[in-house]
Amino acid sequence: MRAVAVGPAWLWVIPFFIALALTVGLAFASVPARDALQREQIQARAEASLQDLPPELRESPPEEFTNNVPEPSPVLTLWLPMVSAVAGILFGWLLRAAVLHVSSMALGGRQSFGAVYRASAWASFPLLLGSAVQLIYLLVGGGMIAGAGLSGLLAASPAAPSIPAILLLGRVDLYTIWYVILLGVAVAAAGKLSIGKAAAVVAVYVVLALLTALVQLVTQGLTGGFV
Repeated sequence: MRAVAVGPAWLWVIPFFIALALTVGLAFASVPARDALQREQIQARAEASLQDLPPELRESPPEEFTNNVPEPSPVLTLWLPMVSAVAGILFGWLLRAAVLHVSSMALGGRQSFGAVYRASAWASFPLLLGSAVQLIYLLVGGGMIAGAGLSGLLAASPAAPSIPAILLLGRVDLYTIWYVILLGVAVAAAGKLSIGKAAAVVAVYVVLALLTALVQLVTQGLTGGFV
């Protein structure tokens, strides 16, 4: 991380374009699974609408309830998730570096913004590795990973877990923990901070990232879970 922080300015390009390639690959590889999910949601809405009909119409429902089920939209199954993920890399990485840079400067760090951006970009290696594993799983298994991360622990719970809890815990896995630790190392190396101060900087970033994740969960609810 010290070598990256003091290295050439172009070093951020390597993890950046790897992240873009994996994002595009995941978007295309997950289209069949997203199509199947959207069909299930469309069918569930159609069945719910059928239950709202008067009893005398349920046995022979109107034609629009049986024959006019729309096909899954490529906008929701491919383009919207891909554009959202690419935007998350373009702007999310800049925002991450800005938060780490400002927080580090507040605690005595004297690094440049470029050093923080390069180091935090390379600290994303565990997330890139996790995306590569997910892409291989999609290509081989043909479906989304069920019970990803800590959300798998909720499956054994006797109480029905909430959807926000499943989505949040689904993002917490060994790759995420590895990433947070490596991000602390990156901040300490770039800003020449102590381990305690670097941990405080990363803690600020993690809290803000969790708040952003909650906003994204609301967006997923409004768009049917395709963002």
